[in-house]
Amino acid sequence: MRTAGRAALVLVGVLIAAAILMPPRATGPSKTVRPFLLYYGGVPDPPTSAQAVRLARRMRGYPVVVLGLASHLPAFARQVRRLLPHTLFYGYADTGHVSFAHVAGRLALLHRIGLQGVLLDDVGTGLSAHAAALRRIVLLAHREGLRVILNAWDPRDVLHLPLLAGRDAVLCENWVYSGGRWAQPRAADVYAALRTLQRRGILVFMIVTTKGVPSGAAPARAAISATARAEFGDYLSLSDPVYSADSDAIFPAGNLRRELTHLAF
Repeated sequence: MRTAGRAALVLVGVLIAAAILMPPRATGPSKTVRPFLLYYGGVPDPPTSAQAVRLARRMRGYPVVVLGLASHLPAFARQVRRLLPHTLFYGYADTGHVSFAHVAGRLALLHRIGLQGVLLDDVGTGLSAHAAALRRIVLLAHREGLRVILNAWDPRDVLHLPLLAGRDAVLCENWVYSGGRWAQPRAADVYAALRTLQRRGILVFMIVTTKGVPSGAAPARAAISATARAEFGDYLSLSDPVYSADSDAIFPAGNLRRELTHLAF
């Protein structure tokens, strides 16, 4: 009983600290936060149809999946996508430490295999630190018929982009809770830029990562609540710190959806 009491006090302290550190929740109409999956799991060996069926079964229930292996196993990714016709599948493209030709080739590949979008990573670094280059990448993605999610640590870097309301998005990666720890609070002007994007109808994807494979236990619920309150986003992902790259684990969509029902907006 003493151990349980101490654990309860720790949790209460965490919640109080989060309430103090988090910025005020954005005002606006009520919304429902939906789950999404960021999956950087390993390439199956061999990549058979049976493996595609097993992976699709574990992903079932997620309306959006970022499939990191898509560019490495395009035929396999196409199989998984066809098994989940009501799921929006995104591929992955680095925009920081590559050439424009590399990004263009990646976007063309994702279009050929029938994915609906792309997560543009490392926005604001290297190649994409140049506003004209980043704009060109976004326009090319649109020409390929792809939605974009921009992983911009500073959303001010994407304010100038021709993003499409209700389709394109910005990603808040571990802004509030990262690897099982409360993150350093973001500056007020960072959240001001995020609110500007939201007023334009740009979607917001949020990420919470636990220390290991998430089980749904506390403080995951506190982290989910604090993240949603701070970012007021549309989609939320719960995973381990490297998005299943080591574990291949997928937190069940139904479990995450139940956690999200506890949110009150």
